[in-house]
Amino acid sequence: MWRTQTSRKGQHILNAVRKYATEPAPLLMPKPAPKSNAIRVMKYFGLGLPVVISGVMGYAWYDHHFRTQYLYSIPYAQDLLANVFPESDEAASAIRTQETEETPTPLEKASILNVQEELAKDATFQKRANEIDVSSSEKSDTSDQAIPRKKDPNVVEAQQQRRVENEKADNAALENVINKLVANGENLVAETVKAQAEAATSIREHTQILKHAMDDNTSDNFVKDAMWEAVANANKEKEQAILKASERASESKKCVEKLQDLVQEGKANRVTQNNPVILEASKQLNEFLRDLGIVNLQVRQAETEANVIQKYKDLVDKGRKLFQKELESLVPAVKSDVKLSEDELNTLIAHAYRRIEQLQEQIVQLQTVEEQKLIAAHEEQRKEDLKITNSSVNEERQHLREELAAEKSKLEKDYSGKLEIEVRKHLTRQAAAHNDHLKDVLAVQEKNLRTDFHRALQFRILEEKEKFQAEVIGWISRLKGIDAAVDARAESEKLTKSAQNLWLACISLNSAINFGGVNENKEPLRKSVETIVQASGKNPFVEKLTDSFSDTALDEGVATEEQLKDRFYRVSHICHRLGLINTLNASLYKYSISYLHSLVVFDNVVATTDTEEMDLNTLDTFDLLARAKYWMEKGNLDLAVRFMIQLNGEARRAASDWINEAKLFLETKQTANTLTAYASASGLAN
Repeated sequence: MWRTQTSRKGQHILNAVRKYATEPAPLLMPKPAPKSNAIRVMKYFGLGLPVVISGVMGYAWYDHHFRTQYLYSIPYAQDLLANVFPESDEAASAIRTQETEETPTPLEKASILNVQEELAKDATFQKRANEIDVSSSEKSDTSDQAIPRKKDPNVVEAQQQRRVENEKADNAALENVINKLVANGENLVAETVKAQAEAATSIREHTQILKHAMDDNTSDNFVKDAMWEAVANANKEKEQAILKASERASESKKCVEKLQDLVQEGKANRVTQNNPVILEASKQLNEFLRDLGIVNLQVRQAETEANVIQKYKDLVDKGRKLFQKELESLVPAVKSDVKLSEDELNTLIAHAYRRIEQLQEQIVQLQTVEEQKLIAAHEEQRKEDLKITNSSVNEERQHLREELAAEKSKLEKDYSGKLEIEVRKHLTRQAAAHNDHLKDVLAVQEKNLRTDFHRALQFRILEEKEKFQAEVIGWISRLKGIDAAVDARAESEKLTKSAQNLWLACISLNSAINFGGVNENKEPLRKSVETIVQASGKNPFVEKLTDSFSDTALDEGVATEEQLKDRFYRVSHICHRLGLINTLNASLYKYSISYLHSLVVFDNVVATTDTEEMDLNTLDTFDLLARAKYWMEKGNLDLAVRFMIQLNGEARRAASDWINEAKLFLETKQTANTLTAYASASGLAN
């Protein structure tokens, strides 16, 4: 709702500014002279004078320092105040002001001891002031009205400034000490919380290990010794953790108590009681106490659980000792580790049997008793839990009270400051209204206000006009930017469409190269190349690439990779038979030897990478054919052609046509791939 009203007001203001910007400025009409200026002045004077006097008197009763300045600056004010306020209060306030001005209490060092000394000085000062009040009130009964001695205004101002500086020094020293204590307290409380948590964890671990050792029924002495050794180690760690936690708790408690005492002393001192750092320190103090209370509660709970287990252990040990005494009284040889006789064993068994019957009867009796004890234990545990809960609730209530007290103190301080400012402003306005030259001042103020108003109005009109013009220029710039963006978008769409057509033409060219025409025959590429040139808009780069196509590929087309692969096996078979003929026009005998040799030569190529370097001089025709066949089967036509080019003699002449076809295919495919990559890059760029 507020936003709606604000927006409506802003819209009305904007409409008014636009109206003033488009219409000529109205002529300023002279204001008619007031009809009864004297009556108005008398009315202001008659109403303002009592209000001013009552306000000054009230503030003089509230602030003794203001009363003293009032007595010094206004003649015959002493007679007026003597009839309104008691004489003792007046004299005491003058002496109190003089003592306050002449007794500065600066803090030389930022330490707790210095602050406490200053607070002690302040308490001594208050005591002396009270004594002076009593003595002055006693003298006022027997003496005439005390007239304060006039002081030099410069001296009074210097003393007041010195007092303000001393108060600032006191507050600065208090802030420094409190900040150091708060920082130290944060570290100590954090360490205490950590140590208390570790102590609670150690107590619980010791309790768990002890319970496990007591519940274990194993007969292995080594295992039992290991368990009770673990219990002893856990107990030692528990004691160390508790000792460490108690030390940390003692240190943090001392620090918190120091901080608490310092905060209380700061609140009690009139110089530092309104310092905002005291409120922050109070909040931090409450947080410290809350954290310490939480960890103390955890430790208490852990100790309660440990006490229960310890009582259980004591009862078990007591039962074992009683049973051991019974056995020793029946069979003394049990203790001396002597082998028992048959009669002793029978006696021991009979006693055990009777003991079992007795224990069974006791179990039946104890069930009823234990049920009652269990109920009582539950009630006791409930009371203990209730006690812990009440303690926690009381601590939390105390923390909340302290927080509320700190917040209340802050609010009271803020309200007191605002109220004092308002009272001072009100008294200042009333004192100004009491001036003898009120009429001239009002006239001058009216004239100045009119001038300022018209100047401000013209300034705001010009400002709003310039703002409106700037907004219009901005909108025009935005429209131009939108127009440019639309044109750029259209150009981008055009380039994108051209790139798409170019890419499709390149895909068509690649299809013709890779798959051929109808019935897998060669397809001339001239038409596809011309389509690419037209789709690119006669791009120089594209034209340069298309010029690299051979006339044979453009007019006749190229063989596909599958066709070259099929021909390769036939050509390689022929070259394999002619592997030993290195010269042309050889004899029939060489042809026969080469044919027979090819029948007993088998391919044996170790798998290698296409980047491996090798010495071609060490490879003969059969090795070259084997490697070319290997890479052809791997699908690497380029590398197969490279090996076929290394052939010589009749094998080279037999494979020359296939080599030329393969080279033409690879060159054409490389150019087509370059065109496709360019088309893709153009599409991505747009």
